[in-house]
Amino acid sequence: MTETSFPNVLPGGGQPEAPLVSCIVIFLNGEDHIAQAIESVRAQSYPNWELILVDDGSSDGASGIARDYATREPHRIRYAEHPGHENRGMSASRNAGIALARGDYVALLDADDIWLPERLERHVAVMEAHPQAAMSMSPTLYWSSWNRRSQSRFRPWRSMDLRNDLGVPPLVLLEPPDLVIQYLESHGAGVPGICSLLIRRGPLLAIGGFEDQFRTLYEDQAFYFKIFLAYPVIAIDEVLDFYRQHDNSACAQAAAAGGGDAVARPGFLSWLEGYFQRMQVSDPRIWQALRDEQERFDNPAAYARQNIANAIVDQWNAETRQFVIWACRPANYQRLRRMFGLQEFKVLYTENPAAMERRSRLPDSAQARAKG
Repeated sequence: MTETSFPNVLPGGGQPEAPLVSCIVIFLNGEDHIAQAIESVRAQSYPNWELILVDDGSSDGASGIARDYATREPHRIRYAEHPGHENRGMSASRNAGIALARGDYVALLDADDIWLPERLERHVAVMEAHPQAAMSMSPTLYWSSWNRRSQSRFRPWRSMDLRNDLGVPPLVLLEPPDLVIQYLESHGAGVPGICSLLIRRGPLLAIGGFEDQFRTLYEDQAFYFKIFLAYPVIAIDEVLDFYRQHDNSACAQAAAAGGGDAVARPGFLSWLEGYFQRMQVSDPRIWQALRDEQERFDNPAAYARQNIANAIVDQWNAETRQFVIWACRPANYQRLRRMFGLQEFKVLYTENPAAMERRSRLPDSAQARAKG
């Protein structure tokens, strides 16, 4: 692992046995959402967890909120920071949390996102049933509806929630290097959200954790490709975490500062090439997929000419895609049918009692989303 200074830890402990799952929440500011993230961990149906809150140099009230939780529940919640309250980036902060973790499994959550109550229980069950898998992953919900009231009513699709499908079969052991090739060929589309993982600590340490040089963008994909290259993983076909969409997120701020995908991805691909060389990768399929992806940035005009269909898809406006999704929702679809003089469909719908019970435990804004 890239060397990470051992963080300062608020005194606590006293738990007689190590928990099975170490949950790590890293944060840089974010006082508006961190309590909700922590509460989503505390609300887990699976009880055998610890929570490590790693402060990456916050300057707002988030530090105080995290310290307060650690003081109130020292037997299972710990606060950590880098020496001197430094800001070292997302990868270094996750590595600091991993260094403190005592569980057999590690689960990651960002401070502006949330887990659903069954999140840990479901992942632990799958991993215990598939001991060969080094990691489980599930689709993430891109959560925009939490902020629906502040969105323009003329562009309702901006507050639509979207599921990030992984593009892999569920509950099947996915052997290396299949996902390395798949996610290179898809230009990174469909990679799991960082909050949707459960990772065995042994393999996590064996691959060296996260790469400290990736402070914001691509810190997740650098990790994914390391584990996809080395170990089998398994997917769960359930949304169990919500990835909050907002302008103050680390990714949104990096993109606004001119460090978006078009700038960051070539650097990531260059790092990946070096990593493949260090790992002595010889599979020609991997190298061909990497070269094809690098060509998109080395010679974009030539790539577009050779891949006209892909170029058209890449140019398709994101808001247009979301508008189609919005228009196809049952209520909106019925409205559009009426506008064009078409007969309405008769839809009979009975709420599933189990779904109602699960939804009752969600935050208010998530309940509204679940009701559709």
